Amino acid sequence: MGGAGGGGRAARALRLLLLLVLALAAVEYLFGSILDASPLRTYLYTPIYNATQPTVKPGEKPQSWPKIALAIQNATHRTPLNNTINNNNTFNMTRRNETEYTSTPLLITKIMEGIKNLVTTEDGVRFIEPNLPLCDEMPPDLGPLSVNKTEIELDWVEKKYPEVHRGGRYSPPNCTARHKVAIIVPYRDRQQHLAIFLNHMHPILMKQQLEYGIFIVEQEGSSDFNRAKLMNVGFVESQKQKAGGWQCFIFHDIDLLPLDSRNLYSCPKQPRHMSASIDKLNFKLPYEDIFGGVSAMTKEQFTKVNGFSNKYWGWGGEDDDMFYRIKKMNYHIARYKMSIARYAMLDHKKSAPNPKRYQLLSQTSKTFQKDGLSSLEYELVSVTQHHLYTHVLANIDEHS
Repeated sequence: MGGAGGGGRAARALRLLLLLVLALAAVEYLFGSILDASPLRTYLYTPIYNATQPTVKPGEKPQSWPKIALAIQNATHRTPLNNTINNNNTFNMTRRNETEYTSTPLLITKIMEGIKNLVTTEDGVRFIEPNLPLCDEMPPDLGPLSVNKTEIELDWVEKKYPEVHRGGRYSPPNCTARHKVAIIVPYRDRQQHLAIFLNHMHPILMKQQLEYGIFIVEQEGSSDFNRAKLMNVGFVESQKQKAGGWQCFIFHDIDLLPLDSRNLYSCPKQPRHMSASIDKLNFKLPYEDIFGGVSAMTKEQFTKVNGFSNKYWGWGGEDDDMFYRIKKMNYHIARYKMSIARYAMLDHKKSAPNPKRYQLLSQTSKTFQKDGLSSLEYELVSVTQHHLYTHVLANIDEHS
């Protein structure tokens, strides 16, 4: 009740502030000539250009101040992020000489800027960050990494990294991220791996200047593990957690840890296989068509191939199925060079292979448009935001 009351008071205050702005605009429109001769002009107005006011000789009539419609003033504050303004074309206004310049009402402009930076929420009113420059295409100080595989407690890791927001979300504080990335991790009974994974991944992702969120998608029940279907669930549910959705999706096994921060967690024009060089595979690519472990796809790419198959219960086959989908839609697999796409694998017990995987793979080209995101069915049990990750629990069992 207190939160609702606070939100109501904040909304009323915002409306009063808007009324004040409109009143000031009316005063400017109706009594602009009075302000022209008033000392208040010095406070309310400032020149757009760095020019001095022309000197008025005795006996001459002072030059009147040009007026700008409020709509045009507001338009100057709607410039899209990271767009530049060409002073020669803005509003078709050109500066002819040093003595002809345009002024803007500073007080009204400041108020409008304040309103623009206010956002109403269920908890009241908060400020949003001002526009920031784009982050570097290649962030500085990236390179080879070491991995600490020592067992650690999840509760201890959860107390680290205060710069990460609840739900495992992060945005660079000093620049606008070029990539908005959801890390989708299929999961079951790997709490020890989860602690090591979070402790290793957050520093890397922050250093890469990404806007990102980590989503741990857990399978409820005792059915065979279905990695691919969980990743479909993660794709759908993570989109609900961000206004405007994510642009890029990294599908990530929890037991793989990158060994080089130059392996950027972003999505290129082609689907990227990121874990090409794994220590337990002697840092060699097992076969050219592999797309398992860690892979990156844009929202457009993932929806075009209809996501992963939902039919692979047990170990193996779903990543090869995805390769066939990618090839069928005329994409090809991109990779970093092997010296960068290096990963360490955590020890784990291998799951039982899926005996139907080869039969399913033989039908992929015929069935992929009907099997995937378009046929996804699941029961969402819960979505819980922890400090370093968002936990999605889902029942993905098939119902007869």
